[in-house]
Amino acid sequence: MILVTGGMGFIGSHVVRRLLESGEEVIIYDNLRHGDVDFLKKLRFPDAEPKIVLGDITDFAHVFQTLKKREIKKIIHTAAITFIPTAIENPSLTFNVNTVGTFNLLEAGRILDLEKFIYISSASTYGDFQYTPADERHPLEAKDIYGATKAAADRIAMSYYRTYDMPVTVIRTTAVYGPGDLENRVVKQFIEKALQGIPLDLQGGGEQRRDFTYVEDVAKGFILALNSDKANGEAFNISGMHDYSIKELATVIKEFIPETEIEITEARGVDARKGELDTSKAKKILGYKSEYDLRRGVKETMRWFLDVYCPVFGIEPKKEVVLK
Repeated sequence: MILVTGGMGFIGSHVVRRLLESGEEVIIYDNLRHGDVDFLKKLRFPDAEPKIVLGDITDFAHVFQTLKKREIKKIIHTAAITFIPTAIENPSLTFNVNTVGTFNLLEAGRILDLEKFIYISSASTYGDFQYTPADERHPLEAKDIYGATKAAADRIAMSYYRTYDMPVTVIRTTAVYGPGDLENRVVKQFIEKALQGIPLDLQGGGEQRRDFTYVEDVAKGFILALNSDKANGEAFNISGMHDYSIKELATVIKEFIPETEIEITEARGVDARKGELDTSKAKKILGYKSEYDLRRGVKETMRWFLDVYCPVFGIEPKKEVVLK
């Protein structure tokens, strides 16, 4: 039995669907922070009925009893405070969820002899990229509370492999986007604005670079790591394998929504310097390769907006969309 923490969430739901499609027995462990079950199913599981346990990873006793009662053998841990502005506004909550919550799962798993633990970390642990493409040996110099809590959990997870021989794998992702995202991250924000006829604002000219990663590529990386003994004790970058500027993202969106307006606004001072991740290790050991460039990923995300997001939220697009 596989437990996916945060399985009703953005990335977790894609992992769960892939597992279900491959015939695995899966249980979601989630506190439903983003809404009730019926609401989240409409957005993320319109054609599936996953098993769900309501719980919070900060509650060690409940985590332990759930793992024991359900005879969980493997954990894919995606539950976290993931939206950086939310993390900055709530540092105590972010630390408790991202760091203490991860420790609780690891410790319960150690006691119960877990067979596999996969943790989703982040390129935010690297802080300002000192070189690109950044590989897994890049120093962990997180620039904000989100990155710091993820870096702490990243290292705690690996310590459980080194100290207790727990089969742990760390996956570091970056700029993940795609169907199911409800946070105000840039791809979702730009698509929603463009559909409503609101200009896209390029802060500082939009020269900031991101290795935009379509969520299905991330889910694929998780499954590859889950099924590989060679992944134990390793950290892997999983990304789109190419960096783009925010300006290029706006251009791609304008291709599909031709009436989109683009404006230049003042730069924001807190952005970390990022870029492309080096995924050669994941390619060599896991056989990973991104299947989605930015254009294809944005197109699929837009399709989800039109088919699912807009109907659920009662949004009527004001601009024509051309998905050619």
